[in-house]
This record gives sequence, C-alpha cells and structure tokens, in this order.
Amino acid sequence: VTGNALNTLIIGNTVCASRNGEKWQEQHRAGGELWDYKMGPGHPIDPSKQVGTWNIARNFVTYCYTGDKCYSYSVHGTGTGPYNFCFANGMLVVSGATFKPGLQSCP
Repeated sequence: VTGNALNTLIIGNTVCASRNGEKWQEQHRAGGELWDYKMGPGHPIDPSKQVGTWNIARNFVTYCYTGDKCYSYSVHGTGTGPYNFCFANGMLVVSGATFKPGLQSCP
C-alpha cells in the first residue's frame, strides 16, 4: 500500500492487530497522535491514552512509542485487507491486521 492509498488507510483510522497474544487497537489521530483504545474513553481502570506518535513518509508508516523506540513499516494488502506490516528489509512483523474506520475499538 503506497501513496494516497496508504494515507487513506491510516489517517483517522484504527488498526486492529495481534502478535504473540498481545492485542493492538491503535488510533491514528490528527496531528500524528497515536492512541491505544484500551477499554475505551472514560473507562475507570484502563482508559484510552496517547502512547506515542505516528507519521507517513516514503511509503512507510513510523510509530514512535513514548519512552521506547521508533519502528517503521511498509503495509501490504489490498481492498479491505487483511494487511501485513513489514520492516524495510521485508521481514514480516504483523500479519492479518485490519483497519476500522474512525476512532473506535476492535472486535
């Protein structure tokens, strides 16, 4: 996924993925803010919160996590997915990711 298609897929939407039993539901908010939906806004124990930033450059999406490293991925897939995230060297990081329109939770 490249160019405008990558922008359309990422900007303002939520990625749903899992790896090694860890579930991701990350929202790509305006201004490059990356939020983890967690149990949702206003939840008393595990509310949504900003976990870092994201940006798109040269057909890669880069995630910089607060207090951690930055990771850049190419996104592969067609239509409504699912999608795979790969490092620049082609190594698969996440397979079967989906995108939900807007800022919402994942199934």
